Amino acid sequence: MNSFMGKMLVVDLSSGKIETKTIPNQWAEMYGGQKGMGTRILMDEFDPLVDPLSPDNKIVLTASVMAGTIISCSAKLAVTTKSPLTGTITDGSMGGHIGAELKYAGYDAICIKGKAATLSYLYLDPDKAEIRPVSELKGMGTFETEKKIKEMVKDDTVKVMAIGPAGENLVRYSCISTERYRQLGRGGIGAVMGSKNLKAVAIKGWLDVQVPDIKKCMELAKEIHQQDGIVSPEYQIYTDGTPMLVDFSQASGLLPTANFQEGTYDDFEKINSASMKSIRIAKKACFSCAIACGNYLKGKTSEVEGPEYETIALCGSSIMNNDKEKIVEMNSICDDFGLDTISAGAVIAYMMEATEKGLHDFGIRFGETDKAIEMLSKIAYQQEIGVDAGLGTKALADKYGGSDYAIQVKGLELPGYDPRGSWAMGIAYVSAPRGGCHMSAYPIEAEAWGDLDPFTYEGKSKLVVGLQNTQFAKFSMGVCDFWPISAETLAKAYEVTYGGSWTAEQVVEMGERVFNLQRIFNVMAGFDADSDLLPDRFYNEQLKAGPPKGISMTKEAHKHAMAAYYTLRDWDSKGKPRLEKLKILGFEEKFIDSYRDYLES
Repeated sequence: MNSFMGKMLVVDLSSGKIETKTIPNQWAEMYGGQKGMGTRILMDEFDPLVDPLSPDNKIVLTASVMAGTIISCSAKLAVTTKSPLTGTITDGSMGGHIGAELKYAGYDAICIKGKAATLSYLYLDPDKAEIRPVSELKGMGTFETEKKIKEMVKDDTVKVMAIGPAGENLVRYSCISTERYRQLGRGGIGAVMGSKNLKAVAIKGWLDVQVPDIKKCMELAKEIHQQDGIVSPEYQIYTDGTPMLVDFSQASGLLPTANFQEGTYDDFEKINSASMKSIRIAKKACFSCAIACGNYLKGKTSEVEGPEYETIALCGSSIMNNDKEKIVEMNSICDDFGLDTISAGAVIAYMMEATEKGLHDFGIRFGETDKAIEMLSKIAYQQEIGVDAGLGTKALADKYGGSDYAIQVKGLELPGYDPRGSWAMGIAYVSAPRGGCHMSAYPIEAEAWGDLDPFTYEGKSKLVVGLQNTQFAKFSMGVCDFWPISAETLAKAYEVTYGGSWTAEQVVEMGERVFNLQRIFNVMAGFDADSDLLPDRFYNEQLKAGPPKGISMTKEAHKHAMAAYYTLRDWDSKGKPRLEKLKILGFEEKFIDSYRDYLES
């Protein structure tokens, strides 16, 4: 008796067939839930070379093993698929209550493939699962879609995740929304849903989640709450969300400004945490969370839960927008259209720089925020230049030139940290499985905001490897990024929810196994060391202000650091995991055989 249901709903939208399958207990022990379980399910009988927007691509929804229990910050829902923006694996997690709701419906995962004949949504509760046509919602934003589906099922408590017009129109960086302002989908997961004619997933649950020993679970939950950072003043800074990182990034010289041409912004105080708090009207927490990072802001024309730092950086300083009200408006519009604010802001910044430097006149320049807001609609509804813009910065640069202006790795636009101000962050960006991403490792805290020298690669490969292993364990076992949980505490939490005896070493090994699993997907999809590079801007252009001023981060030094990284990972010189490494990590023999066949083909 434990919190792992061992059940997966398998949905074929093409045939309409829905069935329940058993998930091996071994997978829960090897890969956890969320990120790890989602990746393993995706890769089961799957070709990584598949067209991401074809019916053969799969979308996998996974809850954490601990979801639905009293363990804090453990109820996020992960979605994993092949990205139409990058061609890599991509996954993300959304907060709110939908992760716990999936467990209360009796499932750990949903695997969706195929393509519905008409626009549809999936309804799931413990008694039934149905594919329901919903053509009347075509073109509708995520806010109204969620409301309409609740009206259709006549239950305001049902949890809904939905795409907007951007996902329907296959914008390559479209995302998914739930509870109005909770988003998921870097790399275009919303477009994968759109390609399947899947407008939404609605989940209603009422079953219990069991644990091996309720008394021990309650005792650990209380201990965690008091001692492991959940209510500690040291971490309560996150109760205001991440806008406070504006000040940190500005002081460190890594706040993206004018499309990463600079790392400091003169008007940063107009868009920092203090400024955003001045229009805050309410707060919110996810299921079973004591941090309560959700902040409701109300501007003159819009309101939003957010904005988070990444949105402020990419839709603020990077496009030279110093108006917090318009950042709120851009955030709200992106949420409703179903657009990733990081990629949307980066695409617009590329267009602004290309226009100003005479590469191509996109009709928009830095600081023209009203035009940026108009551009969001053109992108979501695929109108005029929005057709090209919806493909992402790499595709824009491939067509119009200016690769230095396309701030991306493997096609995924970078978040709000200039790696010239944190060299280890550059290693993290290029080695992250889904492309330019800050969620695989966050060495900035130790470097730019800590005691380590941020302008050397010495020891940084080892730092990033360690952070990635623990982070992937954390996200596979299902814990929110804002909880600074230790591997030791995570092991205890797994014991009282899943059962058995766990050590910190086993937890970290799980994270390393999942990280290698996602790297293998990318290798089989055609990626290797040649893809592990930053845009040339970071190697060729020095920053003119802040701590990184005048310091060069060369491509040669970066490649040397990556060679050290591959050695530490026990990968070959092309960045491919060795078969011996898979054996050490305890992968199933069947999986090792399939990878061997790939390497020998």
